[in-house]
Amino acid sequence: MKRRSFLRCLAPGAAALPLAGTLALGAGGYRVGAGRSSDPYDATVRAVQASGEWPAMSGLAVMIKPNLVAGQPSTSGVTTDPQVVRALVDMALDSGAASVTIVEGGGHSPANFTSCGYDFLRTYDSRVQLLDFASAPLAVVNVPRGLTYFRLYLPAPAVEPGLVFISAGKMKTHVNSVASLSMKNIFGLASPQKYSVAGQLPRQDGHSRGIDQSVVDVNLSRPISFSVIDGVWGLEGEGPLSGTPVPSNVVFAGRNPAATDRAALDFMGIAQSAVPHLAYAAWRGIGPSGMDSITMLGDSYTPMPFKPAVTGPVVWRPTIHPDPISLSAHRQATIYYEVSEPCDAAVDILYDNDLSPAIKQVRGLQNWTPVPAGVSSVQWDLNAAGGAPVPPTIYLARVIATANKRFTYATGWIQVTA
Repeated sequence: MKRRSFLRCLAPGAAALPLAGTLALGAGGYRVGAGRSSDPYDATVRAVQASGEWPAMSGLAVMIKPNLVAGQPSTSGVTTDPQVVRALVDMALDSGAASVTIVEGGGHSPANFTSCGYDFLRTYDSRVQLLDFASAPLAVVNVPRGLTYFRLYLPAPAVEPGLVFISAGKMKTHVNSVASLSMKNIFGLASPQKYSVAGQLPRQDGHSRGIDQSVVDVNLSRPISFSVIDGVWGLEGEGPLSGTPVPSNVVFAGRNPAATDRAALDFMGIAQSAVPHLAYAAWRGIGPSGMDSITMLGDSYTPMPFKPAVTGPVVWRPTIHPDPISLSAHRQATIYYEVSEPCDAAVDILYDNDLSPAIKQVRGLQNWTPVPAGVSSVQWDLNAAGGAPVPPTIYLARVIATANKRFTYATGWIQVTA
């Protein structure tokens, strides 16, 4: 299978921008390219070329993370098309990359490369390899300005300095995060060995702290150098696994992951305000807060509204006052939280050490209680469940909201001092 040359089809003047982990911050300079074609390879090249933001990678290592969450073909709408990734591999090699590694997050044993049609890449070029993160060593990575973690266990190869890291996500709806696009795609980097709970979702620790907060923390720890969203076959309804395939024949690409995700939301007919992790991303300076500061380039398209997944109420990251709070001052901490719709909510205090993740309940503060849309509050007297004062350390105030038979979570830190 011969490689197609990408460099010869780049538009004149298409700039190679700084690589690896840098984000398109600043006064509204966000660009996203769209490629329209039923051929996943051509749609990808068209989208990347239109963006004009393909990173410099001559002599550098490139890593591509597709979404291979299940052993299903890309036409199911569940997994990234191997021809999308093949196009990215060709572009990287034509751009002088020293190596290209295609990775899966290690939540499966083995990874779904074979069942998703990726085996041809094993012998495609001597510089290309497939890597199952289940066999990779882990590194503890600091989360700069994290939302629920201070440190995360990520695969060591993914956090090597100088790496050009490409997220090749899928365009699909999601019962927990509303949409799974390029930012949600790399939540799969969080180690399943460290964050899974027996009998529950993979990486349940991240879900229980708040999936939207956890997604942003992974992106802060392992910034995306370039984002691609495969929507040649998308997924609507009860994603990420059980929805309905949609032949939408589009790929989006850009340097800023949040901007690229917002362009995909616009195509899917999903409100820009509907995805909390994109709001958190804007708050943390990862990308724009809406489409107003995004320039769309490349092929024109007409949005194809996707049927949304049934999701729980949005519950925003709680805030605590005062924080820190002193045991010797004999004060109470007030926990404020906001939900998007009337629902039942529970509030508890947790302890969860980032270096040995295992959520432990310290105290239940509010059992399932009907609450209105908007802001509610509950107080904590700094005592554990048995009535004794808690030891000084950092705790998590967790809010769980439920409606529509779905549960959503959010957490905020409370620092208790002597």
